[in-house]
Amino acid sequence: MNRPSADAGDMRWGWICPLCKTDASVTRDLDSETFRWECDDDHCEAIGFGFSSRRRARLALREYRERYENIYR
Repeated sequence: MNRPSADAGDMRWGWICPLCKTDASVTRDLDSETFRWECDDDHCEAIGFGFSSRRRARLALREYRERYENIYR
């Protein structure tokens, strides 16, 4: 992510999983001291991890969703 000034959006609300359109949670991984996003649906395996901040994890989730939505256009 080369856009440090990118808007992460409203941090109070959840984000949407690009694969199944379910909410995705952003949490801190205590073992690695990094942040991760993970789909809240038990049947979906979408996950992103290793981010240095909650903001970077949310930006990565948004970028992944935008790329995934544009695959078949």
